[in-house]
Amino acid sequence: MGYNGLGMQRWISTMKPRKFLSKRSKPDGGGMEHLFNQEIEHYFHLKKNKLDKLLKKKYSLQYKEKLKRQISDEHRRNTIFTLLSIIISFGILLLLFFYFGAKMQVF
Repeated sequence: MGYNGLGMQRWISTMKPRKFLSKRSKPDGGGMEHLFNQEIEHYFHLKKNKLDKLLKKKYSLQYKEKLKRQISDEHRRNTIFTLLSIIISFGILLLLFFYFGAKMQVF
């Protein structure tokens, strides 16, 4: 392996690298045999998120209005950005068309 600044120790210099795809190099200690006929949630202990608390929560009218304003502002910003990008790309295409048209003597 090598020197890590802790002094040369014998176990570091005699350590051998792991074999590729050996049982020791896998985090689960083996192959995928144990996953067959098993759901992935059982192996990784995954639970489905339940959003019951969000549905039960009551929000004030001011907070709802604030959220509506934020959503409408974001939608307006996205619309303006999309329109500007379409206009700029169309302008660039027209400039390229006229530039290469003059070079190739299309007109």
